[in-house]
Amino acid sequence: MWYDIPDRLRGRAEVIHFDQHEQVPWMADSAEFVDAARRLAPDGGFDIVVAAGGAARFAFALAEAGLAKGLVFFQPMLDSVPDDVRVDLSGLDEALTPFQPIVSAIHEPDPGRRREILLQTVRDTAGPDRDPAGLELELDMTSDHAEEFFTHLRVIEAEAEAGNVPPDPPWMERPWIDRLAGLTVPVTAIGVGPFPGAIARRARDAEVVPAAGNGGMAPPADRALAAEALLRMLDRIG
Repeated sequence: MWYDIPDRLRGRAEVIHFDQHEQVPWMADSAEFVDAARRLAPDGGFDIVVAAGGAARFAFALAEAGLAKGLVFFQPMLDSVPDDVRVDLSGLDEALTPFQPIVSAIHEPDPGRRREILLQTVRDTAGPDRDPAGLELELDMTSDHAEEFFTHLRVIEAEAEAGNVPPDPPWMERPWIDRLAGLTVPVTAIGVGPFPGAIARRARDAEVVPAAGNGGMAPPADRALAAEALLRMLDRIG
């Protein structure tokens, strides 16, 4: 999602994309991710581990396992909401309204029509600061995974209709945000909302970088901020 950041690092770093080597074990305990990442680590570890959104728990797990000298989060998601974090849910219904066509398309019989509805929703919800190249990349990625996306939605719908409440995944029993104070490596949190601040209050050595975007493809300004933050992190651990 931060597709041109390696180019912005100006040759200061070799970038390893985990998902180009292994499947991200989204539904498994973080230990499985650590074992796979360890096989990719040059000289037994990484200078910086970087994660976006829900992958934050994987980045934390690598740092906790001693495989990272620095940790950077982009728009991080927390496994639990701490008591000192207030999440404003007012206006949530209004914010979700533009995505209703996707819900209506779950049972559309024509796969091509389903895909087009999904792609049109992406176009309609792209922010005004979205660069054309980034939008085209997001559309390509969405098109490639459209059927997986709708299959997942149908499973969720069926479980809800059956009244089945899925159990909390195992990693939520020990939220990483509650263990962040135990890390000794420097941490940078890039994003909007209350989560970067919550991370900074717990990490021993933290930097918060306010960003404009939230979700989806990051706008160019945010990608520039992220690249600059990564360069500063390289200097901090150097």
